[in-house]
Amino acid sequence: MEQGKSGALVTLTGNRSAVVDGCDGIIDYDEEAILVRAGRLTVRFSGRDLALRRLTENAAVIEGFIAQVEYIN
Repeated sequence: MEQGKSGALVTLTGNRSAVVDGCDGIIDYDEEAILVRAGRLTVRFSGRDLALRRLTENAAVIEGFIAQVEYIN
């Protein structure tokens, strides 16, 4: 699957894990919210006990109890 020019591919496994392919960086990060830059959008993961498990040049893995995923322009 090919990513669009302005976004990322977000893959959720239940509400415990998310993989963001096409991540351009982390904007903010704590146990209740992680904001990821993805092209022109920001993706906000909200929940509890959130942790950034892996960060590479273009991908991020988030684990914890994910209660909400929000796309922000």
